[in-house]
Amino acid sequence: MKHDYNLFKNYLLFDGLSESEVQKFINLMKFEKVKSNQVIINEGDNGDTIVLLINGEVSITQALTLKNSKTVTDNREKTSIRIDSKKSHHFFGEISLFNEVDKRTATITATSDCEIAILDDDDIINLCNEDHTLGYKIMKNLAEKLASSLERTNSQVLKLTTVFSLILDN
Repeated sequence: MKHDYNLFKNYLLFDGLSESEVQKFINLMKFEKVKSNQVIINEGDNGDTIVLLINGEVSITQALTLKNSKTVTDNREKTSIRIDSKKSHHFFGEISLFNEVDKRTATITATSDCEIAILDDDDIINLCNEDHTLGYKIMKNLAEKLASSLERTNSQVLKLTTVFSLILDN
């Protein structure tokens, strides 16, 4: 597969960027093939990259409760979302760019053979510092993705508190 502007122009991360601006990011990307059932990102692990799904399908799972320190295995209730590269141009790991703790907030698992592109957080920050106009565009796009994720998380919290309230009322 050819890794050029046409492949990446529809990703929200690159919205509003010119071909030459997107090419700067492409030049920094590392490309990997991932086998079906392989974990790409593991919730709770350290992270310092953004991952773009180029081809394939993944599932995103995220724990809905805190981990109990007494249990050895993680059997918490999880929420799951499926992403297909044919239907959307998705990227993951953006929270690690802004979080000093750098802990992954979800697990991304390949549900088919996939191809991914990896951008190192330091490379993104350095590029944004070199070109402030480009940096503004990228940060605006990342803010849109984070706001969308926050809305989804707020909805999940509301559902959980409603269930908890119903349980306490009985």
